[in-house]
Formats: sequence, structure tokens, C-alpha cells
Amino acid sequence: MPTIRQSLVASLTKFYPFYSGCASFANNSLIIKLAGASNERVWSAVPGGEVLASLNDYNGRAAFYVGERDRKLTWICAQIVKPGDTVLDIGANIGAVTVWLSKLVGDRGQVHSFEPNPELQSILETTFARNKMSNTRLHPIALGAEEGSLELRIPQNHPGMGSLVRNRETGNCDVVEVLVRRLSKIADEQGIKSIKLIKIDVEGFEAEVFKGGREVLLKTRPEAIIFELNEKLQGKASEQPAIKILRDFGYKFFSIPKCLVRMHLESFDPDRSNQLIGHDFLAVPEESYQKIAKLVNASV
Repeated sequence: MPTIRQSLVASLTKFYPFYSGCASFANNSLIIKLAGASNERVWSAVPGGEVLASLNDYNGRAAFYVGERDRKLTWICAQIVKPGDTVLDIGANIGAVTVWLSKLVGDRGQVHSFEPNPELQSILETTFARNKMSNTRLHPIALGAEEGSLELRIPQNHPGMGSLVRNRETGNCDVVEVLVRRLSKIADEQGIKSIKLIKIDVEGFEAEVFKGGREVLLKTRPEAIIFELNEKLQGKASEQPAIKILRDFGYKFFSIPKCLVRMHLESFDPDRSNQLIGHDFLAVPEESYQKIAKLVNASV
């Protein structure tokens, strides 16, 4: 149970009005000081249901104090995903996006949720049961370019930042060996013939996931892929591996800018980019570009 102080603070912070900055606001040092420190896990309302949120974790505090980590992504999912769709959440964390996608696809749809962190897997199983998400399948694995196993390094103070390629120089990390499989192999085994949307957040391993999903990108043609780039790349974004792979398979891009009270996306040309890369993108097949542009209020 949250303390009285935490509940009082949350009753106010839930009124945070903007699309951008939800997680940063919830993790502001003033908010944490006012609410007080806690190691509690509490059920927190998010779009589509509830998640089990740890109050000493970045994503958990976002869920408890604001109700979501990134309202922009919630909005984009709602514009694109419809009842009966099949969608993938790769890097599910505590399940906030998975819960929302489960609500959007309804009883006739399917959600495939991927999370390699054993601690988060347990939380996800509990969350799925509480929300009666019979349309959702949890895959307790990582996705990559090759089948095998890799070390997942998980910062003790931020489980959501667990990475297969980062945190080598970070102290206070738990290290677990996790199973790695190819997305194309999983799609074949699960009989996935169409994918409306993929949300992927795998802390720098995105390109490896796409490499392992070449057949999916070529034949299944996911209609929308939400992904994040954190690399400090100076120069053209076309040099970034995840961008390059998606372009090779005929995908075009929108950037997801910071938004306050009105959501919109911006057409993004990797060849014309000369900036530091460090925010979210939406990739869509060239043949669906105009249709998706209308759905997400993007100028082309």
C-alpha cells in the first residue's frame, strides 16, 4: 500500500496535462521528496487497466504518479491499432504499453509481449492475470539477430534500463543470462501472418532485433514500428544501424517531437538529418506512408 503522503501527492500529479514529460515529471526530485521514499509495489491505473508499479523505480513512479510513462506513445497506438489487430510489445518492462495494446485489440486481437528480465516477467504475469488479458502472450525471452543466449545487465536502481549491450561500465548491476531468439522464427512458430504495430524499446539492441526479423520486415510488413534511438550520433541519421536496416526494407520515417497539448508527428528524412539523435521515431512501409501520416497528424 502507498503511504498517505504518496497517495496525496499522486492525487495531484495525476492532473499533469501534457503529452511530453510524463516520466520526467513523476521522477522530479521535488515530487520524490514530497512523497517520500518507498520500496512498495502498488497497483497503479494506466490506460487500459492497471500495472504493478514499484515506487523506487523510474517507470513505476511514472505509472503511479502520472498514469503513464509516455502519453505520446499511448496516443499513437490509439490512432493506429484497431480491434482484431495483432501487435508486438518488444521490451515490455512493467507492461504499461502491453496493457493498453490489449485493450485496443480487444478479444479478437492478439498481443505478443517480450521481456527477458526474470523479475519483470513475474510482474507481467501478475499484471496480465489481474487485467484478465486472455488475448496476450508473454514471451520470456530477448530477441536478437541469432538464436542463443546473452548476458543481460540490469542496473539495480533502474530495472527498466536492463540491456544486452549497455551498462558494461555501470556499477551495481545484476547480470543474468537470457535466452535470445529471432523474431522471424517466433512469428513463424506462432503463425503470425500480419502485424499492425510493433513497439520496441530494447536499450540499444534494436538493430539486432530487426536483423533477426528480416523475413517479418520483408513479407509480413508491420504497418507501424515505434522505436527509440539513444545513440549520440553526429551526422546523418541514415548511418544509424536501425534506421539503415528499416530503410533497406522500404520503410520511411516520422519523428515524434515533444508535444504539449496537441499531438502531431513530423516527416523525417534520415539523409537530411544533421543532428544528435536521441528521441522516438515511427517507421512505416512506403506503401502505407500517406495513410499513417493522416492518422498521426503528420505533414508530408
